Amino acid sequence: MAVILVAGVPGVGVSSICQAARQSLDDYELVNFGDVMLEQAATHGLASARSELASLTRRETERLQHRAGEYVADRAEETNLLVTTHFAVETDAGIVPGLPASILREIDPDLFVLVESPAETIHERRAEATREHDGISVHRIDFLQQLNRTAAFDYAVAANATVELVENDESVESAADALVSVVTARE
Repeated sequence: MAVILVAGVPGVGVSSICQAARQSLDDYELVNFGDVMLEQAATHGLASARSELASLTRRETERLQHRAGEYVADRAEETNLLVTTHFAVETDAGIVPGLPASILREIDPDLFVLVESPAETIHERRAEATREHDGISVHRIDFLQQLNRTAAFDYAVAANATVELVENDESVESAADALVSVVTARE
């Protein structure tokens, strides 16, 4: 079965785009990697809210990533997956890889899709969001998008997969249509 990893910086609209795209991708299950990590963290008494994941130690984060990776790998044996994730993750200890090498091997992704918007647009979305964000600067958002680009290609090389870009500049619907086109072109 296919595993499509879709990522972008917080505020770029990955979740909204994937939810909209999923309506046209009947044979794909949508999995949020961070939600799986949070479920595991809650089960082990490490965190009860998404914001608490950033304060975990690097080792705790890696363990949760591995457990989430195992879940994705298991689901991929049964169905095609559209997995939302982050290629680079900001934590209190610094930025860590969202998909360490051992997880990439286990998940065995077919495609990496990077969702981007202008940094200024993401900044505005984050300022308006109901989720708590830390007042991140436009410059920092641009840096994180550059880091995600590098990570996406590094992951693609390691997994012998391809990378596609979906731009979320106009509307969620047009970005979702672009994502559907990218995914269906692989079939």
